[in-house]
Formats: sequence, C-alpha cells, structure tokens
Amino acid sequence: MSALARYCQHLSPALRAYYRASALPSLLFLALTGLHEWLSRQPDLARWLRFAGALAPAAAMAWLFACYLRFLRDCDELERGIELKALAWAAGISLQGLMALLFLIDAGLLDWPQKRLMAVLTVLLLASYALVRGGLHRRYA
Repeated sequence: MSALARYCQHLSPALRAYYRASALPSLLFLALTGLHEWLSRQPDLARWLRFAGALAPAAAMAWLFACYLRFLRDCDELERGIELKALAWAAGISLQGLMALLFLIDAGLLDWPQKRLMAVLTVLLLASYALVRGGLHRRYA
C-alpha cells in the first residue's frame, strides 16, 4: 500500500470532504494566478481588465476559505482544536516575523523589494501553519 493510500485512509470524513470541496477552487486559483501573470505583462491592456485580473485570484481564495470554514464547522472537537491552535500559532509567528522584518527595514539593516517581503511573509504564514498543524496531529494522534 502506498504512503498516499495510507494517508487517505486515516483522514477524517470532514477532512476528506474538505479536500474534495477545495479541489475546484484550488485549480481555479492556480488558473487565475496564471491569467494574472499574463495580464499584468500586457502594457496596452485596459486598466480595468488588469485590475480585474489582479483581484480574480483573491476571489478564488475567498471561495477556498469558505470551504475551510465549512470544514471547521463539520469536524469534531479535537480536530477543530488542532486547526484553531495551528491557525493561532501561524498568526502569531507571522506577526512576530512581520514586526522583526519591519524593524530591520526601518533600521536600514535589510533592503528587500516589496515583492520579496510579501513572498517571505506568505511562506512564513503557510509553513508555520503546516508545521504546527503536523506537530499537533502527531501529538494528539
């Protein structure tokens, strides 16, 4: 039996439903992100179209977030506790990272472009959530 098959066997019904429900918004997010990349590189494109292309991935992410909120409502108390702790830890870690980066920039010790700063903060948020969530699942499993 493959590792993926073993992993899927141990998923809760709520998490299985969340993964199924999030497939379409995730694919839409990826497609709209690609479209945004293409649209943003078109200098003669109407401003409103570039604006729509820039915000479209956020709409798909909002749909994905709605799926996550439904998952939180449907999961059991232990799983909900794990998810909420992981979210709280990820928010705290990201906030600390943001403050540290801002103070380093303000002190003139770090000179990063805005895109790199946003990318680092996004990776910090996602990685901290994934690591804390994985650790909590191992702890309570």
